[in-house]
Amino acid sequence: MGIMARKLIMLIVGLCIGWTCLAQDYTFSNHNIVPFSLNPAMVGNANAMRFGLNYRRQWPVLGNCYNTIRLSYDQNFYKRMCSLGVSYTYDNMANGDIRTNEGALIYGHTVRITDGYFVRMGLQASYFYNMYGNDFEFGDQYDWGTGAILHNTAEEGIDKSSVSFMDFSAGAAFIVENMLSLGVSVYHIGEPNNGIIESKDNILYRRFVAHANYVYDLENGNGLFGRRDLSDKYFFANAAYQKQYNFKLAYLGAGVAFSPILGGVAIKSDMDEVNTLAFMIGGSYKGLQAYYIYDLFTSSKNNGSWSHELSFIYIYQKKEQYPCPVVYW
Repeated sequence: MGIMARKLIMLIVGLCIGWTCLAQDYTFSNHNIVPFSLNPAMVGNANAMRFGLNYRRQWPVLGNCYNTIRLSYDQNFYKRMCSLGVSYTYDNMANGDIRTNEGALIYGHTVRITDGYFVRMGLQASYFYNMYGNDFEFGDQYDWGTGAILHNTAEEGIDKSSVSFMDFSAGAAFIVENMLSLGVSVYHIGEPNNGIIESKDNILYRRFVAHANYVYDLENGNGLFGRRDLSDKYFFANAAYQKQYNFKLAYLGAGVAFSPILGGVAIKSDMDEVNTLAFMIGGSYKGLQAYYIYDLFTSSKNNGSWSHELSFIYIYQKKEQYPCPVVYW
């Protein structure tokens, strides 16, 4: 991509972020393999100590791709029916001109309704540190007649190239152990200021999430109906809906696991059309799980390209166990 084209892209970014900063969260294709990323209430739902590493590269052929890395750890404290988790996310947009760092601490609490039925609740506190690169421009720095980039801008109060703030989120979920989870969550409850210009418009809008996961044990027909743990052969389906300001995303996926191999397919829609067809393949060896997801961009709007994700999860589970809701997918 040429220098002028790259400058024009950063100009557009500057228009969106410098003036009205209608910020949108980073996202992954399948949040079910990105631990507790869709709902703080799902922290600790692996019923073990869990380490996660997730990487997403989005729209690389456009020249200003997004790169997102997330590290996480969570653990369920069985006897106390609570969970703790920590995560760090680094999101690199437009080849480093906009960089987001988020560190989060998550607490989850579980209420047992009856045998195998639970309600989970979660709270998340996050610290954001956003940085803007040297190629970041505002709208009045672009000469539409000549295409030149000017050095001066009329925007006032720009004395920093970074911004930091605290943020809070919450969620809840209803769990049928190893079968069903239904949850809702809201992120950025306080809608914090996210811009380098002091303006009431530069806020990080609330993101509302609803999600559902279903698992069917394929060994039920072999006399194992009613068992509390999953076999190594099962069908899974999941759905999610997210809304943040005027951005909407619906997700519907399904797949089958025959240990140690797992595969699935999903569609994503912006509520105008189906814009992505995603394929997932994964495998496990003892406590280690690895997944690859390829997003095929199908939108007629021609405003994106393919993406891919790599995920690694390691689960360490002690032999001693206590009753706790477990719906991994």
